[in-house]
Amino acid sequence: MSRAWPLLLAASLLAACSTTPPWRPGIALEDERAQRGHPRDPAAVEVFFKPEIGVGDEVDHERLFMCGSTTVLRRAFALAAPGTPAPPDRDWEVVGTITTEEFPRDERTSVLEGDTTFKVFGIGTEPWELFEVGLDPRFREPALRRLRAYAAHAGADAVIDAYATGEAEHHMWIGSSLGFDAQTPHSPLYTNARLIQLRLRDVRLHGTAIRYVD
Repeated sequence: MSRAWPLLLAASLLAACSTTPPWRPGIALEDERAQRGHPRDPAAVEVFFKPEIGVGDEVDHERLFMCGSTTVLRRAFALAAPGTPAPPDRDWEVVGTITTEEFPRDERTSVLEGDTTFKVFGIGTEPWELFEVGLDPRFREPALRRLRAYAAHAGADAVIDAYATGEAEHHMWIGSSLGFDAQTPHSPLYTNARLIQLRLRDVRLHGTAIRYVD
């Protein structure tokens, strides 16, 4: 990591210790004060997939864990198959946003392409370009069942915009970065950093639980 900011790094690590890990498995209710619907049979919950990851979607994301010593990188990808039906033309209300536990990656298609990110004036290799993580096809249905279970427990009728994120993680970094955050090697000017012990993780499913309003 950059040798220029040892004091800033120490302060940032202490601040990171107090943060709550994001994207925890479960359902984050749209309104915590609202009464949950009656739990229903998970098999009755419909799932509608996000057709593709678009320009306006948050494709790449990162969060710090273990007091800033571990960075988890996530990259979104679509789960929809050709001809996947769209949600019905009905009124609905959002119940909450679901994140599942991790499900095994596909070892045949998941790849790690180096551990170094290099950029000059915003042009170069981002950390998310160093890996690709796909869902093991054998665990697609178990993952979808878990997505349905979270929605059913909150009384939702369906899950819309279902998609997945593949994960990788690294422990700190070493190199140089002309930025203002010593914990992450992101700079629009210059970055040349090696991500320490970069390794692949697995896959989580996400979606929006809804309740039909008739």
